[in-house]
Amino acid sequence: MKILFTPYGGGSIAHIVRSLAVADELKRRGHDILFTSTKTKKKIVEQAGYKVFGHGHAEANLNDEHDQSINYFRNNKGLFLDWLGDEIHAAEYYKPDIIVNSPSFFGPLASIKLGIPYVAIINAPWLVEFKGLLGLSKSSDSVLHQLIRKAGRPIFIREFEKVYLVEIQEFYNKLGIKDVPLRRMDLHNKNAALIPSVPEFEPIEKNGRSNIHYIGPLFWNGFEKQDFDLRDYFSDIRKPFIYVTLGGSIHRKESYEILIRELSQKHDWNVLLSLGPNFTRDNFMPDQDHFVIRPFVPGLKACEYADAVINTGGHGTVMQALWHGKPVIAIPHNIDQATIASRLEELGVGVNLNKVGVRDFSNREKYFMRATQIPWASVIKRTEGVLADGKLKEKAKMFKKVLRNYPCADQAAADYIERYARKR
Repeated sequence: MKILFTPYGGGSIAHIVRSLAVADELKRRGHDILFTSTKTKKKIVEQAGYKVFGHGHAEANLNDEHDQSINYFRNNKGLFLDWLGDEIHAAEYYKPDIIVNSPSFFGPLASIKLGIPYVAIINAPWLVEFKGLLGLSKSSDSVLHQLIRKAGRPIFIREFEKVYLVEIQEFYNKLGIKDVPLRRMDLHNKNAALIPSVPEFEPIEKNGRSNIHYIGPLFWNGFEKQDFDLRDYFSDIRKPFIYVTLGGSIHRKESYEILIRELSQKHDWNVLLSLGPNFTRDNFMPDQDHFVIRPFVPGLKACEYADAVINTGGHGTVMQALWHGKPVIAIPHNIDQATIASRLEELGVGVNLNKVGVRDFSNREKYFMRATQIPWASVIKRTEGVLADGKLKEKAKMFKKVLRNYPCADQAAADYIERYARKR
């Protein structure tokens, strides 16, 4: 079977890594695989052992530090059309049996245009079936949350359709796709959706739709092949170990510089900071006995040893932390990270340091602006509180058992993709 993977690669590598985890399993089963990728991430995919269609498309960076507003869509239409057009051109050339995308922001364009089966690896908050509210969560069954959802959902849908859906519709029109989504619910109602999580973390409403499946958290073993031993990083491993990763969401060097200045003064902790893809190691101060910076770290292994994990609320690192039962201190910089960070607090397994209110939750730039204004001294204080909070740590440890009920997400995803392609 021929399978085309078309993950989003702007800024973060999270969606590429998810796709590689599933691709590795499908490749092991003998399937032929082709990827699309941005020019800057093409090498990562090729080093993982996969062919990339063409020379790589331009990078539409939804985490652009200079523009978190709707203007980014309007001012960079060419970048988006290059990205979305690359998916269509790759499908026309490769003639796959199925297309797999993560996270399918704009729906299954190539699938609609060419009639090819399509599976989205997508988090529940981007589906209309999500029980909570994108940006806020409010996902529990409490009376208060039900009332907030009832009042807030129409507001978000109205704002989404008035602002973002108009831009998406233009992309469809320019790419010659006639079946244009007219409502938010039209974006994913024609494709299968695999949620790389568990219902306890990302609950959806029961509506009878049969092509949505939870597969559990997806971990790629590419970075995990690296050995991890605290003694290779720190001289005294008896101190609390804090793992910090801001991933590809942070493009402001100043944010890292402030973070490094504050954390490097915390001599009673061991801190390991993973930079991710946006900066090289030589941009920052030398390592110290208690404070170490690395470009990439085997995150799943690091979380196993960590006493607490500081991140942006990125889904991959949150799942790595909770897989080992470790509490999370989240500083969300965008709307989907904010949903995850709020859910951590609702479950009592972490804290959200960038809460946005009901009035602002559909305002994309609000999250980034507020995140950059959080003093890192307060992050350290909240982390100290988490380390001292026995109840929170115990809940995180208990949630580990929930995730471990889904031990083989890559296999579950591959099983479904095979079945779905054969049915179609």
